[in-house]
Amino acid sequence: MIKEKLAVIWVLCKKNISLYIKRGPVLIFGLMFPFFITLSWVIGRDISFNQIFIGIVAMTAFFTSTAISPVILPQETREKSLERQLYYPISIYEILLGILLASFLYSLIITLIITTTFVFILSVSFSSVLQIFILIIGIGLITFFGSLLGVLLSAIPSDMTSDIMVVSNLIKFPLVFISGIFIPLSITPFGLFVLSLFSPITFFTDLMRFCTSNSSFFNVGLDLIILLLWIIVLLIANVVFHRRTMPKRFSEGNGTQQKSKKRMNK
Repeated sequence: MIKEKLAVIWVLCKKNISLYIKRGPVLIFGLMFPFFITLSWVIGRDISFNQIFIGIVAMTAFFTSTAISPVILPQETREKSLERQLYYPISIYEILLGILLASFLYSLIITLIITTTFVFILSVSFSSVLQIFILIIGIGLITFFGSLLGVLLSAIPSDMTSDIMVVSNLIKFPLVFISGIFIPLSITPFGLFVLSLFSPITFFTDLMRFCTSNSSFFNVGLDLIILLLWIIVLLIANVVFHRRTMPKRFSEGNGTQQKSKKRMNK
């Protein structure tokens, strides 16, 4: 039974990647945005290579992980493919996990490629293998967090991608700007520092500073724990909100709403 469910999730994951990786919102918000934000931040400023590296990796990981996951459910609701999936022996949780896995793998692969590339371009050095290992774990956690955030945003019962993207940008950009990417925590004003504690990206960038320069503001263990806690919170939030909003995606009396409710109650 578990093997069959995993096979279904993997098939849905491959379908999501093949169908949505070239969509406009994914390319624009996942790849072009972090590139131009980084470019505008770096040009004409005296910024260390380590800080540039941290900014590039953090923004790539976060923006790519929140690019695919918010757009799939609205698109499939509009195209009625979500209804067809629920007619098959597929639960809503398998559908959500297929979206989550597709977003996570897409973001993880892109971020690791960008990270490896800029390690050589910017001549970033690591003092130990442990730092490389922690960096990879951190990238995995932040991309998983971003994917969960995107899936949560897609809980809005709309079939318009633009509706989801407006809300998504209102959340993503403040999280990036208060996260310590542009201003290191050590010189951040107190008010902004307090706000930065509410951004998981803050703890990822702090983790990266330890990996690149051994100068983290917080404890590395605390950074990892906070990221894990955010992931747990978003997992719970996804279950709660999607159970409430999924039936609203379907019109009353078409049979799919009742079927989706039965699947979510299993």
